[in-house]
Amino acid sequence: MKILLEHHANPNKVKVSLTPLRWVIHDPIPSKSLLCMKLLIKAGADVNFVDANGFSTVIYTVQHGLPALMKCLLHAGANPNIPNEFGRTPIEYAASYGRRDMVEVLFPSTSPISTLPEWSIDGIISHVKCFGLKPMDKQKCETKIRELKQQASKAFKREEYITAGNLYSCAMEFDSSPDDYATLLANRSLCILRMGENRMDALSDATTCRMMRPHWPKACYRQGAVYMALKEYKKAFDAFADGLKLDPTSDEIANALSEAREALKKCSLSEK
Repeated sequence: MKILLEHHANPNKVKVSLTPLRWVIHDPIPSKSLLCMKLLIKAGADVNFVDANGFSTVIYTVQHGLPALMKCLLHAGANPNIPNEFGRTPIEYAASYGRRDMVEVLFPSTSPISTLPEWSIDGIISHVKCFGLKPMDKQKCETKIRELKQQASKAFKREEYITAGNLYSCAMEFDSSPDDYATLLANRSLCILRMGENRMDALSDATTCRMMRPHWPKACYRQGAVYMALKEYKKAFDAFADGLKLDPTSDEIANALSEAREALKKCSLSEK
């Protein structure tokens, strides 16, 4: 990144609503993200960029739970008071995620919110825990989710799995029905699986999806696919078997069940 910036790479280039500053937040190693963020800020990255979905970089950092990066942004002049188009602020998001550490980082720089009866760290967390976030306009949410799903589908077809997964994550930030949310989880699980990394995250999404929609065959299939990747063949077999019971006509699930059965047999033979 240092070499690219020295050769005048644009630190504010936008791709699928994401700037380079947003992309570094995805790095699984926070220390690397912090170094890259400092380089980008020094090169003139816009710390107050707001994407087409109304999310600021500060909100985006809250979503990923990265207090060190948040401190860096605030030190560079990022505004923690920019709400999304539904009026939800970064500190309210942090409280809703149960991230006290993020609330503590944001609190000194955040202007008091008149709708919160007690302006303190405990007061914010307690209020959001009891009453939740401000409700979103249902029609706007449905439109946003539909647009993001379409963008994600196109990115997936281009094999841009990180981009697609991020778009599904963005869609989850808008109020949706439990079934819609479960579908987004299933799709994100597949994206993570295709990346070949963080398979436990893929399993977490698939498992939560199945809990939310226990009678949805695809939820079973997604969970089984992750278990196959983790080489937990018995669990994969059970998940596919459950899916086939729900949809006996699915060739996809039947084939997956057969593969899991064969893998389980080979595993048993090798242990002998």
